[in-house]
Amino acid sequence: MIIKKNNRINFLKYFDKVSFILLLFVIITSFFIYNLNKINEKIENFNIYYSNVINLKILHNEFNNFINNKATFINYDNLNKKIFETEILISSFDTENFYKNYGYNFENLIKNLSHEWQKEITYIERFKSLNSSVVGSLNYILELSQSLRTKYLMNSIKDIIILDNALNSSTKLFVNNEGNNFEIAQININNLDSLVEKYNVSEIKFLTKRLKSLSSDLEKINNTKIEYSKLEYKIFLNKIETELNIINYINLKRQKNLSFILFVASIFLLCSFIYTYQKSLKTKNELNAFKYAVANSDNSIVITDENRNILYVNEAFEKATGYTKDEMIGQNPRILKSGLLPAEFYKNINAILDRGEKWIGEFKNKKKNGEIYYETASITPIILNENIKGYLAIKLDVTDYIKEKEKVEFLAYHDSLTMLPNRRSLQIRVEKIIEDSFKNNKKFALLFIDLDGFKVINDVLGHDTGDKLLKEVSLRFKNIFDGNSLVFRIGGDEFAIIFEYENDDLIILNAQYIIKNLNETIVIGNNSLHIGCSIGIARYPLDGDDLVSLLKHSDTAMYKAKQKSKNRYEFYTEDLTKTVSSRLKIEQALSKALENEEFYLVYQPKYNLKTKEIFSVETLLRWKNPILGNVSPDEFIYIAEEIGLIHELGFFVFKKACEDFVKLQNKINIQMITINVSTLQLVRSNFIDEIKKILIQTNIDTINIGIEITETYFIENMKDTEKSLNELQNLGFKILIDDFGTGYSSLQYLQKLPIDIIKIDKSFVSSLDDNNDSIIRAIVALSKSFNYTTVAEGIETKEQEDKLIELGVDFGQGYLFSKPKLLIEF
Repeated sequence: MIIKKNNRINFLKYFDKVSFILLLFVIITSFFIYNLNKINEKIENFNIYYSNVINLKILHNEFNNFINNKATFINYDNLNKKIFETEILISSFDTENFYKNYGYNFENLIKNLSHEWQKEITYIERFKSLNSSVVGSLNYILELSQSLRTKYLMNSIKDIIILDNALNSSTKLFVNNEGNNFEIAQININNLDSLVEKYNVSEIKFLTKRLKSLSSDLEKINNTKIEYSKLEYKIFLNKIETELNIINYINLKRQKNLSFILFVASIFLLCSFIYTYQKSLKTKNELNAFKYAVANSDNSIVITDENRNILYVNEAFEKATGYTKDEMIGQNPRILKSGLLPAEFYKNINAILDRGEKWIGEFKNKKKNGEIYYETASITPIILNENIKGYLAIKLDVTDYIKEKEKVEFLAYHDSLTMLPNRRSLQIRVEKIIEDSFKNNKKFALLFIDLDGFKVINDVLGHDTGDKLLKEVSLRFKNIFDGNSLVFRIGGDEFAIIFEYENDDLIILNAQYIIKNLNETIVIGNNSLHIGCSIGIARYPLDGDDLVSLLKHSDTAMYKAKQKSKNRYEFYTEDLTKTVSSRLKIEQALSKALENEEFYLVYQPKYNLKTKEIFSVETLLRWKNPILGNVSPDEFIYIAEEIGLIHELGFFVFKKACEDFVKLQNKINIQMITINVSTLQLVRSNFIDEIKKILIQTNIDTINIGIEITETYFIENMKDTEKSLNELQNLGFKILIDDFGTGYSSLQYLQKLPIDIIKIDKSFVSSLDDNNDSIIRAIVALSKSFNYTTVAEGIETKEQEDKLIELGVDFGQGYLFSKPKLLIEF
């Protein structure tokens, strides 16, 4: 009885000790896990505030760019939105939660930042007001000056020069308000006083006053920029960023030290528990208590023998890995290896453990189903009597945290649609490549690629199809180039490709291959799409020594490729910069040209080659701008298409031509008037409905109207335009194929499409030789077989006319018979 009693007493004593150790272990482990969560919480809070600082810097740079660049058109809604965003971001720091986490020492910094921000808003508002005033004044002054020329100065070239000098210097001052420009503008404006004295009219006085006021406003803008540049907003922002990093570092270090202490304490307690269990195999309850504590831990726990064969895994391990306990007992932990970590990593772990030391780190392991997961781990040798008897591993699954972190980092440098590196990534990679190229004396090329025809597909078939098309194009780019080349998506349908080269032949070969590859049919759903690309090429260091210049120059070259004929490549040259400047001027003037009634129509007759009777006239659009003068359609039509003005412009031409047709009929008794239509207009959903309205308004029959489509553009977009052309012909319109012979002439499309008249390109007419004679003869024969009428363009000599009659052409058009004329000239 005494023995039993003693045994019972000993058992109870030991049970109390085990319970106490187990309780301490659970408490310490709980504190450890709690502390890990606190670390994560502090990291998340820091990331939020740090992100706010970075966003404030980005917004500040955008405001700085706004202040330092004048613009005729400013999106004030977007600007106000950014101001509102800045205020929200600044206010996020002035909170009790922020001061509680990072100290009240920030209070003065935040107040100073807010104070500087209020100053910055003041300068921004001042700049908005002055810039709006300047733009409005400049437009009004230009209109008023045109009126003064007509009304007062027509007979005095000298006075016109004085006026033009004042206007030009004021405009130049608006573009670049430097000190020298101010002095020149002031002199030229003061010269207007002579006109005031000479003519003594209120309009000239008012113009002079407005120009002086304009000069004053521009000087105020310049002063505003100078005062704005002296603001200390960014200094305080940098101080906040620095202090935030320092305090975050101190907080995290303190928290990590505490975690380390708790982690060591939990390991110590667990080892103590194991030690006690080893000493008392007699007590089954002690073993169950140990199993319960370990099995129910939120951390994965693994125990191995001295040979690192697994003796025990808990339920958290089973959930984390997908392996059952029975599958793991006797296995080596290397079964979890993913192959993503180098062999040296595991050699280092083994070396530490063989010395009897604890290892703490992070694993990239593989689950039973092959899924990769991340875990932080502590592996501790179990030492008894100075001998290693096994190992204890405690692991925490941090996969969600790691993946979220990787996702955020990935999306910061990659396009979310195509997964290609983005413009930010391009900046980083180019800086590194330039650094390496400078050291190794290597060259690389930057190809700026813009997709041709993407806008039409996106507008007609929808953004979902457009997105799928961009993915397919990105995939083709990645398949074309190996690891030695870098492909980036830098904008809507814009891409950049970088690769090293030794001579231009490799660049040309790659550019040609890109175009050829993209020209192949792309099938999206039920649609077979055809797309091309325009490529601009800039070379390092020949065409630029940083990303800004390389992108600018390759973009310039790309626009030149688009201007020439699209679906081609162009190398950057210094002359192209002038071309882009000219394009910019045209684009700016084009946006107001229709409103300012700068467009007008001329008509060129088509006549019967044999009888010389006028059969119809072709409508030709002309543009005369007060600054640019007469601008050729070749220079502005493609720009109108790119900026979306072609639809409005096309309807203007159609309506005006219909109105003039009645007057032309009364003058020259023509049967038909033909109107050139862009393929972009044809594929627009409301095109036919709109021209029906115009026909009703002008009381014109469709039988009197011909629709001219250029063959090259028609072939590129055949599937999209075929439906519209069939509908137009069914309504009674005549369909003309312009510039026939310059595109991919095919019997298939001649049989399939609704065509009434073939217009033979003037390139065949201008150089009539045996070869061109044969081509024209073939076109005539082909047209007659399909019952098409033929018209030859560009007839300038009697010999050409006689030859075309001999070849069987029906009608002619050209300067021999008549140049394009205004309505009043008929």
